Amino acid sequence: MIDFIQVSKQFGTQDVLKSVTFRINAGEHIGIVGPNGAGKSTIFSLISHDIEADSGEIVLPKHTRIGYLHQQLNPHAVDLNLLDYTEDSIPELKTIPEKIHALEAQMADFQPLEKERALKQIGEMQHTYEHLGGYEMRARAEAALCGLGFHVEEFDKPFSSFSGGWQMRAELARTLIANPDLLMLDEPSNFLDLPAVEWLQKFLRSYEGTMLLISHDRYLLRSLVTVTLEIAGGKTTRYQGGYDYYLKEREERIHHALAAKKNQDREIEQIESFIRRFRAKSTKAAQVQSRIKQLEKIERLEAPAAVANLSKIRLADPPHSGHEIIRLEQSGLTYDQQRWIFQDLDLNINRDEKIALVGYNGMGKTTLLRSLAGALELSAGKRVLGHKVVIGYQSQDFAETMPPEKSVYHIVKEGNPAASESDVRNLLGGFGFSGDSVEKKCEVLSGGEKIRLAFARLFIDPPNFLLLDEPTTHLDVNGREALETALKDYKGALCVVSHDVTFTRNVAEQIIAIDDTGVTRYHGGYDYYLEKLDSASGGPGSTRAAGGSDSSATVSEQPAAKGKDARKARAAQREAEKALKKIENKIEKLTEEQTALSEEMMARRDADFATINTRLAQIQSEIQTLESDWESTAEALS
Repeated sequence: MIDFIQVSKQFGTQDVLKSVTFRINAGEHIGIVGPNGAGKSTIFSLISHDIEADSGEIVLPKHTRIGYLHQQLNPHAVDLNLLDYTEDSIPELKTIPEKIHALEAQMADFQPLEKERALKQIGEMQHTYEHLGGYEMRARAEAALCGLGFHVEEFDKPFSSFSGGWQMRAELARTLIANPDLLMLDEPSNFLDLPAVEWLQKFLRSYEGTMLLISHDRYLLRSLVTVTLEIAGGKTTRYQGGYDYYLKEREERIHHALAAKKNQDREIEQIESFIRRFRAKSTKAAQVQSRIKQLEKIERLEAPAAVANLSKIRLADPPHSGHEIIRLEQSGLTYDQQRWIFQDLDLNINRDEKIALVGYNGMGKTTLLRSLAGALELSAGKRVLGHKVVIGYQSQDFAETMPPEKSVYHIVKEGNPAASESDVRNLLGGFGFSGDSVEKKCEVLSGGEKIRLAFARLFIDPPNFLLLDEPTTHLDVNGREALETALKDYKGALCVVSHDVTFTRNVAEQIIAIDDTGVTRYHGGYDYYLEKLDSASGGPGSTRAAGGSDSSATVSEQPAAKGKDARKARAAQREAEKALKKIENKIEKLTEEQTALSEEMMARRDADFATINTRLAQIQSEIQTLESDWESTAEALS
């Protein structure tokens, strides 16, 4: 286990951590959440000894093997090829064979007793090598690299020849296959596309060590963590449950804390009022002094940080357009006249359609998006824009390329010079910029503020066809939810590229997948797309757009049941609902037991940690089984 005991850390004048105390138990999968800049990454740096605490103590078990994925690339070596770099994840695996060979070479000169000791030592080293996974490390590295989107033919390429984003993927693979005792992942999905995020989620679900995860990805938080640690205002709060439990419990805690603070404020006001009224009266001197002492003894409660405002993003209604928004005919794009990013592609997008482009990085999602936006000229074929279509295109790096010296107001004004000052200010107010904040320079804006500003610039001249490339990259959870809500309500057509599974699932109503075989359109949302991937290739509901065919086939619907069949269906539905309820009750009881055991471990130093940890592992296994049963029952019900 890891203990933080009264730990404080300050950067300049900012108290990032103020006397925080919490425990991380062995085997827990903990999600670390909180506002940007609150100190989440500081926790990791303190555990890894990259920085030292100003005060307090951090207790970490000896010989703990730590795997730490930083947000920023920190390559360990750059003169290796991709596979060798990834495989070289545990330093001991290099030294152990060297020591064994050296010892074997010396054994010829050993006496029988020395030779016996040497053989025993070699056996121990071989056992350690096997325990660390030395015999299977190359296979692990190959599997992880493929899962994260690399091709086998790229394994021999120099690690340094890959872009920063792909190097981060290799770094992630390197960290994962080491199978450390403590795995610390700081925003692991930042450089991943949707298929890689799905692979990462499956990999981490089977990880048995202690995991600390910092992420804005709600999909990973919801599916991987069993405990949530919130960092805000220099304090830490431990929630004995996953992300959804944390959201609910945090709101209740804040409500109770605000009520307690309000009651205490009322009590203090009454005491202070008594002191003010009777301070000058000698007959009340004793009571006044008593009240003063009472006031001094009160331990003042701090008002808790309110549940973060989602900073609602209000998108203006788009202007009317024709039914067809855009059409590509026999289109293609190549940079070198040899390798085509896409070719012979027929594709049409109609009014009100909300589409997500998915696929591994490098397959051409951004290229296709730019071609649709008109920012990239086709190498072949035609691009036909519909009647009165107004395009709003936001590139992946637009928020980072806004002139740093320009103000929020001027960035938006330049988007539509004809707009009045009141129109600009009203629009900015809808994106969270009001009053003097419209004069802030771009250089001082946070990542989330830059994204909101980029949207404000787009909507100063409202488009009816939005094309967005990774719009959630710099947004925290609240910002992503705000944008998600706005885009779901948006009345125009939308085409988006995003690596956020939850965002894509909630926004997109159709999927266009790009892979080695071409471009495939799925007339259903992200879950429908996943179902089709699991089914046989070329099943109903998918259409191959490469090769000049993009049919408008839609998902077939089963006819509604009638008569006896309908009654049987309703009876089966009721039974399924009862089964779901029973499963939910069992999960709730197990969760309550899990919470009680964890609180006992936190509260008692003399607790039987071995027995409790064994039971906690059993509970977690039982919960996972029940959750699987729940999902299959719910799927049958739907």
